[in-house]
Amino acid sequence: MLKHCLQIPLLLLLLLHYTYAQEQPYRFSSLNNNNGLSNNQVNCIYKDARGFMWFGTLTGLNRYDGYTFKVFRHSQGDSLSLNDDYISGIFPAPGNRLYIKTRNGDNLYDPVKEQFSDAVSWLREAGLPAYGVNSLSQAGGSWWVAYADSGLYRLDSGRKAVRVLRPGSSNVLADISPLADHRLAVLYLNGDIEMLDMRSGKVVSRTAAVARFIDKQPLALRLFVDREQDIWVYMPGTDFGVVYYDPAAGTARRLSSRNGVLNNDIINSIVQDNKGLVWIGTDHGGINLVNKDGFSSRVLQNREEDPASVAENAIYALYKDNLGIIWCGTYKRGISYFTENMTRFGLYRHKHADKSSLPYNDVNCFVEDKKGNIWIGTNGGGLLYFDRATGAFTRYRHNPADDNSISGNVILNLYIDSYHNLWIGYYFGGMDLYSNGKFTHFRHDEKDPNSLSSKSVWKVYRDQRNNFWVGTLGGGLDRFDPGNGIFYHNNVSLPNSVHSDFITSFAEDRNGNLWIGTAYGIDVLDKAKGVFVHYLNATHQLSNDNVNALLMDSNGHMWAGTRDGLNVFDPQAQQFRSFRIADGLPDNNIISILEDNNHHLWVSTSNGLSKITVQQGEDGIRIQCRNYDEQDGLQGNAFNVNAALKLRSGELVFGGADGFNIFNPSSIRQHKKAPAVVFTGLQLFNRTIAVNEKLHNRVILTTALPEAKEIRLRHHENDFSIDFAALSYINTDKNRYAYMLEGFNKEWINTDSKNRRATYTNVPPGEYTLRLKAANEDGVWNEKGIALRISILPPFWKTPLAYVTYALLLFGVLFFSRRMVIRRAHMRFALQQERREAQRLHELDIMKIKLLTNVSHEFRTPVSLILAPLEELLKHTGEGDSKQRLRLMRSNAKRLLNLVNQLMDFRKMEMKELKPDPAWGDVAAFVKEAACSFTDLAERKQVAFSFRSDCPHLYTYFDHDKLERILFNLLSNAFKFTPQGGAVTVMVQVEESAGTAWMEIRVEDTGIGIPKERQDKIFDRFFQSDAPGGVASQGSGIGLAITKEFVRLANGALAVESEPDKGSCFTVRLPFDTAEAPAGAAPLPEEPLSRLAEGMAGTGHAPVKQLLTGEKKQTVLLVEDNDDFRFYLKENLSTFYTIIEATDGRAGWQKALSAHPDLVVSDINMPLMDGMELCRKIKHDNRTRHIPVILLTAMAGEGEQLRGLEAGAVDYLVKPFNFEIMLSRVRNILSRQAPVKLTIGQPATESGAQVPSADEKFLQKALDIVEKQLSNANFSVEELSRELCMNRVSVYRRIFSITGQTPVEFIRAVRLQRAAQLLAKTEMNVTEVAYEVGFNNPKYFAKYFKIAYKMLPSAYVASMRK
Repeated sequence: MLKHCLQIPLLLLLLLHYTYAQEQPYRFSSLNNNNGLSNNQVNCIYKDARGFMWFGTLTGLNRYDGYTFKVFRHSQGDSLSLNDDYISGIFPAPGNRLYIKTRNGDNLYDPVKEQFSDAVSWLREAGLPAYGVNSLSQAGGSWWVAYADSGLYRLDSGRKAVRVLRPGSSNVLADISPLADHRLAVLYLNGDIEMLDMRSGKVVSRTAAVARFIDKQPLALRLFVDREQDIWVYMPGTDFGVVYYDPAAGTARRLSSRNGVLNNDIINSIVQDNKGLVWIGTDHGGINLVNKDGFSSRVLQNREEDPASVAENAIYALYKDNLGIIWCGTYKRGISYFTENMTRFGLYRHKHADKSSLPYNDVNCFVEDKKGNIWIGTNGGGLLYFDRATGAFTRYRHNPADDNSISGNVILNLYIDSYHNLWIGYYFGGMDLYSNGKFTHFRHDEKDPNSLSSKSVWKVYRDQRNNFWVGTLGGGLDRFDPGNGIFYHNNVSLPNSVHSDFITSFAEDRNGNLWIGTAYGIDVLDKAKGVFVHYLNATHQLSNDNVNALLMDSNGHMWAGTRDGLNVFDPQAQQFRSFRIADGLPDNNIISILEDNNHHLWVSTSNGLSKITVQQGEDGIRIQCRNYDEQDGLQGNAFNVNAALKLRSGELVFGGADGFNIFNPSSIRQHKKAPAVVFTGLQLFNRTIAVNEKLHNRVILTTALPEAKEIRLRHHENDFSIDFAALSYINTDKNRYAYMLEGFNKEWINTDSKNRRATYTNVPPGEYTLRLKAANEDGVWNEKGIALRISILPPFWKTPLAYVTYALLLFGVLFFSRRMVIRRAHMRFALQQERREAQRLHELDIMKIKLLTNVSHEFRTPVSLILAPLEELLKHTGEGDSKQRLRLMRSNAKRLLNLVNQLMDFRKMEMKELKPDPAWGDVAAFVKEAACSFTDLAERKQVAFSFRSDCPHLYTYFDHDKLERILFNLLSNAFKFTPQGGAVTVMVQVEESAGTAWMEIRVEDTGIGIPKERQDKIFDRFFQSDAPGGVASQGSGIGLAITKEFVRLANGALAVESEPDKGSCFTVRLPFDTAEAPAGAAPLPEEPLSRLAEGMAGTGHAPVKQLLTGEKKQTVLLVEDNDDFRFYLKENLSTFYTIIEATDGRAGWQKALSAHPDLVVSDINMPLMDGMELCRKIKHDNRTRHIPVILLTAMAGEGEQLRGLEAGAVDYLVKPFNFEIMLSRVRNILSRQAPVKLTIGQPATESGAQVPSADEKFLQKALDIVEKQLSNANFSVEELSRELCMNRVSVYRRIFSITGQTPVEFIRAVRLQRAAQLLAKTEMNVTEVAYEVGFNNPKYFAKYFKIAYKMLPSAYVASMRK
């Protein structure tokens, strides 16, 4: 079989293609209208100073940034657009502008405004001819402009153009190009070439070497100067070919298809690459690469099956940029561009049109023979032998009829042993040995246990001890003995064996241990112990148990590639450390691992090839990845398992489904040049903003964004996006970007070429800087980057002017606020002074009123001493002049008392203490009596006084005191202001309706009267009218004010009618409720009850002791600091009671303790201890608490009376008082005290039955109820109230009024009285008696018994049983 493949015809074919096989492949990238190019016919190419690529096409000018095209076209009616869409030339112009030649005139492009202007105006301003520009070039610090007819001009900055060369009539200037040494090559249309010294402007040499090749004057002639300063002259659009001129030798040579150098003589453009090869673009001949050494050439043409070939053979334009990229403009296929570093990997793949190409693309494995040639196992294409010297492939295929052919076409593994024998592992074909042209087959035989364990052999490996290992798919691990042809098996069914029958890879560590990669982890055959150690994901942190590749690197690190990551083994920790996509890998599925001579790892994956730099850090091993993909020249992004090999030359081979790559890692250079970056577009609210475009009635971009340094946005334009690009053009999809908006971002934001837009929303007003930097495919960053200032203006209310306005307003507010505060402070101070003054005046008024009140209080006692004796004298004096005088004295004394009371009422009115105090009486008779008391005054002043009433009697409740004051004040004023001979009349009328009687009292006089304007003021306090001189006293001005207040309290009305000098009439209307007289309304008898109810027969209670008049007088303690008043009381009370005296409260307390009086009568205002304090001490001391207290005072206010009653007083008498009333109250109080003493005193003795009173009946009923519940310790006042059918308050009042005890004390007294009886008459002990009478605690019983009987129960028992 091999002999047939090596026949002579095949060798001849291989020799014919030898040259091509050795040539470096040129891989182009293409751009066309599918990428945004305006037209696929590209006429001219240029790269501007910023880095943009410009392409002139049939239908417009295109600017390319590596990703997108921006197209400029002619716009009808727009003077700032192109003159025409057909672009024939692009040249640089002063000010970084572009000079654009079109078929309808030339334009000048301004990159700042992104606008076009007609070149004529600029040419004229520069002093240049307006038309006929052939070429522009910058050299020697000047601009050189060539005209076909006008000659050559030099244009310096700030100066007018100067013509340097003036062509002759037969010599038209065709083209210019700068050379080294400040020379400029000038080509004429006839072929002559002149060398111009740019410094002097003089021609230093001239040659006609090229002219001899020109038969007739052409339409156009172009020149190109290479880096050796040699000149190439060609005629675009003709089959002239090209003339090479060597200025140094002065020789010229024509190159064309006729001499075999070119394949096409129609030349449109020439450039030179970085290797010195001259690229000649032809029309329909592709690109001819001419090597100046020997002028050999190579043709680059389009191959339909190869998308990486030049797009078309009709080349219209060639251009080499500063990065070494060759740009090719074609006639119908757009742009093709080539860079040397873009194709980094030699690629071998099958091409249908090329018989010498790789016969079959899907490659599974490689092995290198001793000649450096490569055996290749394919996935269905059989066995290939690649002769690298000739580039020829020899193919071996399976022939079922030929036993000396390979066993199968699917080859999984290749291995060459030390004897240079080739071992071949098949998929379902067993294993072959190829030696000396003969194939030996090793197959699996179920009947032979020493045969190969499986039909599929994945890996063949020979270890350091010369053991021959065969890894199978499904049969486990075999150790092969080649001498005997025996296979020794290791599989999962055997002890101390591998843990999976699918073996994928082998490796040996520095200790000679064999590492075996399987589908279920890694098995390590320990060299010393001969045992297998198993490593798994669960036990040793292997990233995945499906292992594809193993490699021991030069540093002793064991690497394992799995289906889910790359792993390195840590022998100390006995753990694997994993690396994945997050660590920089292109994919997690690791296919194969190789190490190059520079100790870099090369890892093939399912998504590209990765070059890994291993770094040893403090935290262990780290990796840095540089990833490659199909754009870099790889056969594809996915590779096949086992399809990896390192050659002895240091080259690496990786294969996949689309061929294989051979490359030398050290020859792969990185792009060291950082890419230039530009901002390419601005969007506001997702709308692209063009230069000078109006938005919101204003221009946002006055300068094109690539040229802009700053943009200013309004506060509502704070949602914006800015596009950017890196102008590198080499694998632009792998460029990386980082941007940051200073003032808004704190960290750089990283992105890739798919997201070349920085978008910001809701950016607050302020000053920001958008910084941008980029990295090329090799990770070289342009750290300097570019910056764009972005000013977001605040709204007008946040502008500096607004803040100044706010500050002024704030200052104004603070100023006026300060003034207001000061003014208010002054006002508060003034108000405070006024209040202090008012307070002082008020306190002065209070002092005055208090003084008057105290004086009035002091008047009461003398008045009482006057009235009381007068009453006695009037009782015992018969009718006559003396009695009349006594009555006069009493009347004036009462008048004096009324004046005193009026002062005190005024005080009460000031303190809001006036309250009505109604009592039953005949109001009609009372009014008459009060009015008639002024008859003596009428007689004395000789004023006629009359009283008329239509109602003699009207019984109702009324306030006697206040009604008397009303009449007193009105009549006093009437008599005061009525002159002698005048008249005062009192008329009383009563009207009754619906149970209410209205009494109208009219007091009329014929006095001086009151003016109309003063009638509303006479009821004001302290108001005094102007009185005539005849009026002796004007009064205090408070009488009518008090009168009006009294009338208001009675719900009445007071009115006045008056005329000056005619008199006045005061009308008082008072309402009264008419009703029957109450049962108790009759005067109380002067004699007290003579008896109290006796106990009912059979109750066991002792009857209440009688109070007999013949018994010993009761004792009354008089406590009064006024000697006269005390003497008066003692003299009148001594007839009925035994009197004990005390001059102050302290002495009275001592007398109460020593004498145990039956009653205490005390004044309130006394030195040392007042009456209130004395009353409280008496009532809070168990020794005296039973003694009743009557308080005497001149203070008639209800508050004072309430204080006295709360202190424990049983009665409260206001000075002056009627002695008879006082005596009656004393008698009643002393008569009620008798039951109290007997209730808590000694047990009552039986006495004769008497007729009980109502109080005695009530008391007896209460005693019976308590007696029934005597043993009930829980018996309470509530239960007593229920038994009496009364509420608790009524029971309290009734019992207290009869006994002087509270209900609780009353119940306790009954219990104690019954206890005393039981102790005296029974044999019960103290405890038994205590429980019997309702005491739960004998101690409490003893305590209260001692209080009641002045001895303990035990002592009482002893005294009673003697």
